[in-house]
Amino acid sequence: MAEADFKKPALIGGAIVGLLSVMPFLQMFNACFCLWAWVGGAFAAKILVDGSPRAITSREGAKVGLLAGLFGALIFFLIETPLMVWQMGKLLESAANIVRDPEAIELYHKIGESRLLSVLFALFITGFSALFTCGFTVLGGMVGVRLFEKRQNQAPPSQWQPPQAGEGGWPQQ
Repeated sequence: MAEADFKKPALIGGAIVGLLSVMPFLQMFNACFCLWAWVGGAFAAKILVDGSPRAITSREGAKVGLLAGLFGALIFFLIETPLMVWQMGKLLESAANIVRDPEAIELYHKIGESRLLSVLFALFITGFSALFTCGFTVLGGMVGVRLFEKRQNQAPPSQWQPPQAGEGGWPQQ
């Protein structure tokens, strides 16, 4: 059976996930149910279905979704971490205004005063977000297969062909 090529769909789906997740205005859509992860996984599945000569399974959709998620997570992590470190003071100040808990505010000030703690906090937050996104790209890949694969009930193409008349002991007509 022909093997499906996962590289191109995973790279394109991952680019969708990673780049749309770091664009300032579009980030808010990712906060809503990890929308770009779903879209990137489904788009990767669509490309896989369109490029495959055989029916694609949900398992293969999950695989291409995971690969797209890992690539998208890498893009997100590499772009978002430095941005978060750069804006850490504003982020912590906003968090302190929301929480109103004296112990939390003190913790936010300690993190904001220490460059090392700011970097570690940013690495933790973006790393967790990036890996969390991978789960939704897997789901997006599986949903994409269900949406775009129309060959589910077809039998795979057979490799066997009956012998022609005159060969292999068949009588000639």
